[in-house]
Amino acid sequence: MKLLSKILGRQATAAPFLRAGAAVEAPGTWNDVVRSYERPVDQANEQACAQNAAEAAYYAQVDRVANKWHHYLEIYDRHLSNHRDKPVRFLELGVCQGGSLQVWRRYLGDSALLHGLDIDPRCATIDDTDLVIHIGSQTDTGLLGRVVEQMGGIDVVIDDASHISAHQITSFEFLYPLLAPDGVYIVEDAHSSYWQDFGGGLRAPGSFMEYAKRLIDRLHAGYVLNADPVSRDPGFAAVTHGISFYDSMVVFEKRSGKARPRSTIVGTRWLA
Repeated sequence: MKLLSKILGRQATAAPFLRAGAAVEAPGTWNDVVRSYERPVDQANEQACAQNAAEAAYYAQVDRVANKWHHYLEIYDRHLSNHRDKPVRFLELGVCQGGSLQVWRRYLGDSALLHGLDIDPRCATIDDTDLVIHIGSQTDTGLLGRVVEQMGGIDVVIDDASHISAHQITSFEFLYPLLAPDGVYIVEDAHSSYWQDFGGGLRAPGSFMEYAKRLIDRLHAGYVLNADPVSRDPGFAAVTHGISFYDSMVVFEKRSGKARPRSTIVGTRWLA
């Protein structure tokens, strides 16, 4: 402890864990927060310096407008690289200008089946022949069901739609059970869970982030000792490989034929 204190230049226990000190006055609105992160971009330079295929695909976009946080691109590549150049069935909730679907075409390849859904009727004018656009709400489960049927199933879902927590939860609870056994479900811009305008707030019970936190408990249902059978229900855990939390993004990965966890011992020599 003395050595650690010397290295840190102060008593190791003096400061709270990893606190740097926040401004006393909170941001005024969520718009203020977003604007504080906006930076100009040299698209050609970013493309030349791309660290992964998702960055290269995104910064090569010159047609329809796309808008992504830069750090998302590394996360996409981490979780979706194994779906590239395959007939992946891909659904984007929230098409906006249509640029992101063009990026996904560039990233995933010509074999991908790309569908998008947006509540804005103007998105119906997107006439790219390799994209299928559906108009409607992400909370319209009847529509979602018809889209999945038309696609012949789904392997990847990106939720970049309303960012309203209740909407995100409705879409997830309908689509996740329909996701292919090795599918990936990504909820973008999860920072909206901390904003009241989107049905959230810090630790707000109805926010998507709080909902996702509770799913961590469901992933570990097999280890729960409580008598309540609901808390020990293995349904979600049986099909879910993992949940990854990143800055503003939550990624759910399913796993085909997920086996019951095994505790194993190897080696022969024990401490006396």
